[in-house]
Amino acid sequence: MTFKRVISLSIALSFIVLAATGILSYFQPYTRTTATLHTLFGLVFTLGVLLHLRNNFPSIRRYVKGRLLFPILTIGSALFVAGYFESPPLSTLMDFGAKAKVNTSKSLNQSAYELIEMDLSRDLQLTIDLLRSEHYWHPQMAIWTEDSLGNYLETLFVTQSTAKGIFFGGRSKQNFKQFDQAKDAIGDYRRVDALPVWSHQRGIQYADGLYAPTRETPLPDAISGATITDNFKLTLSAGYHKRFRLKVEINVAFDDNEFYSEFDFPDDEIFHSGTGQLGQPSIIFDAQIDMTDGKRYYLMELLGHGHRSGQTGKIYRETATLTTALEIVERIVVGVAKTPHSSE
Repeated sequence: MTFKRVISLSIALSFIVLAATGILSYFQPYTRTTATLHTLFGLVFTLGVLLHLRNNFPSIRRYVKGRLLFPILTIGSALFVAGYFESPPLSTLMDFGAKAKVNTSKSLNQSAYELIEMDLSRDLQLTIDLLRSEHYWHPQMAIWTEDSLGNYLETLFVTQSTAKGIFFGGRSKQNFKQFDQAKDAIGDYRRVDALPVWSHQRGIQYADGLYAPTRETPLPDAISGATITDNFKLTLSAGYHKRFRLKVEINVAFDDNEFYSEFDFPDDEIFHSGTGQLGQPSIIFDAQIDMTDGKRYYLMELLGHGHRSGQTGKIYRETATLTTALEIVERIVVGVAKTPHSSE
């Protein structure tokens, strides 16, 4: 009898924890603590149910012979299919939870925003509002515009290490912060793999055949800035176009995984030679902006990733080989407005 009580109490406790963590997961952004508790007590609940079934097998066998088995299996199967394919109204239910998470993330992170303002003298003002995710860590980043056909227009922002071609050699996961403070590297090199879509879209090929800026040919200070290490709102201006595309490319170093490791792509010298930092490729976000549609804000969408070693400017839409790279950004929202002195 005591053993049965232990099983019953364990099932009850596990149910309470599963219910609580399930509700938290629905309304709150992902946290490893919540996921760990949910998984652990899910295992305890499963074990308890199996022991409960064993203890009550004769009764359960009688239930199986009853008339209720068929409708229960039918309803259970219907719920499983509806959940798997996210059929209405379940899709609406999940969308509600997703919106709740976004709103919660905003309120929790407002105090940690970096507010950055660049040149506002041009006709169109843009505000890029980025909320970081778990693996946002000292990223290289480029922001640029294209026309509605995808032709490059102009670069609005690029992180300094890429813009100046001065990403120092000798960094590692362990010494990154101390290394930046000391600046005592033996030599430096370009992050040719960091932002390949942006660098190829610019269309400027250097003497060595690569497209990333060099130390001898840096980009101007007006469009470059320090690495942004937290959530941020970046306000800047651009030339006016009625319709255009805004793109953001982001890359984090040292985020290798089973698909992008020291054992992969043995014939790719750039991937392994130290010209870049071994890891997953860049990710690219896009917003199609129409100044005539009355909208002031656009949610940027993930398009795909760049080439692993920057050899092409192609955007690869398949993201199955990406892991932590998909957890760099929670969301990016772009605000658009004409500046007071706009001639349009």
